[in-house]
Amino acid sequence: METYRFDFPLKVSPFDFIVHEVAEFPEGDNYFLYKLVKRNLNSNDPYIVGYLKSLGVRDFGYAGLKDRYALTVQNVSLDRFVGKKLIRRELGKYFALLYVGKIRHKIRTGFLRGNRFFIRHHNRLFTTFGYSLNYYDSQRLGKNVARGRRFLKENPSKKWERVFWVNSYQSFVWNLTAFEVLKLKIEEFNRRVGFEIVKPCRVEEGKVFHIFPCSRDKNALEDLLRELTKIRIPLVGYRVKLEPPIKEIVERILSKGGITVEDFRRWRLKGDYRPLAVEVGDIKRYPLSLRFFLPKGAFATVYIKLLWLWERFR
Repeated sequence: METYRFDFPLKVSPFDFIVHEVAEFPEGDNYFLYKLVKRNLNSNDPYIVGYLKSLGVRDFGYAGLKDRYALTVQNVSLDRFVGKKLIRRELGKYFALLYVGKIRHKIRTGFLRGNRFFIRHHNRLFTTFGYSLNYYDSQRLGKNVARGRRFLKENPSKKWERVFWVNSYQSFVWNLTAFEVLKLKIEEFNRRVGFEIVKPCRVEEGKVFHIFPCSRDKNALEDLLRELTKIRIPLVGYRVKLEPPIKEIVERILSKGGITVEDFRRWRLKGDYRPLAVEVGDIKRYPLSLRFFLPKGAFATVYIKLLWLWERFR
């Protein structure tokens, strides 16, 4: 399998990677809705949460964690009014809260539709696709995977960091499973066409890697990606039903890490199903940036790697 080292200058500056959250909320009077604008901070960063607590906020809700090394705009709910505009900055850190109105419920993941991205294209990425693979990327993986595997064998914990690390290991297992399924689907696709028009390629970024379909035929790639949107890969957990051939793939991956499904049960991780590919919407190229929309849970960095690989491979 051919291997490519991802070298696109994705986040040289926070302004190279801009994220706007898209969500819908039922009207009401129980919580205060704010737009959180941040740079070089996590959504639940102690710099933000600690300051809000000092203002008397006890209930801080958000639909998802946004990229740290980016300029992001997302919706948050507070149980206390802290003013129409609040701005805090230190060296390298910045966040602002802009008051929008009142909503009925505390914000949670179910309110999120997706995210609109504006990515600096550096006069590259001229070809786009209407679909993207739905892999987890380095923001979730990296060193978190080894920690998560280790804590899965220990007693369950409600500490946010440990739960995040365990979820990272779940994501890692999902990725490895998805890679194997993708290879099988590429073989099936080539058999239908009658010759090898698509092949798997490996893209590496640091210690994180992904398997992508490679082809010099854009229509073939688009067709394959469209087919992959119909496939759901289980995010392993005690309530997820594993069927062949995915059952054998997941069990082989877990056994290599010394993990069993019972470990997920102890942590009360039910599992879920995640599509192998998703549709990309609202695509537009500007002089400096590329705009596109992804449904919740999808990583823009994976889509950029797909576009980058197309340029490299062909």
